[in-house]
Amino acid sequence: MAKRICSLTAIARGALLVAILAACACGGKDPVSVSIDGSTSRSLTVPAGTQFTVTLQTIGPGEYASPPAISSGAVRFLDVSLVSPYVPAGPTQRFRFAATAPGTAIIAFQHTGNDRAVEDTVRVR
Repeated sequence: MAKRICSLTAIARGALLVAILAACACGGKDPVSVSIDGSTSRSLTVPAGTQFTVTLQTIGPGEYASPPAISSGAVRFLDVSLVSPYVPAGPTQRFRFAATAPGTAIIAFQHTGNDRAVEDTVRVR
């Protein structure tokens, strides 16, 4: 079972790399999509001038508060929306951001219920 989890993590990282490279190849105009399960923090790199999304799934009551805390001006929060289909576990939220300038930003998502906080480190190039 542990090997399968590691394989899924490697696949997820590979998919993230492909999404970032595709955004770079398209001139940075298309959003870079990053999917996070709401229980782990991640690091990612995005080109300056692009938009990217972070999708978080809540388990149980509550939701991730909006707007999230952002540590620097390298990233700007744009909006949040609910993602369908709606599941009994709790809401799935998609947070949209703009990578505004080169630098590093930590985005902190605080949950209003019992789910753990998520902190993502974003490097803007």
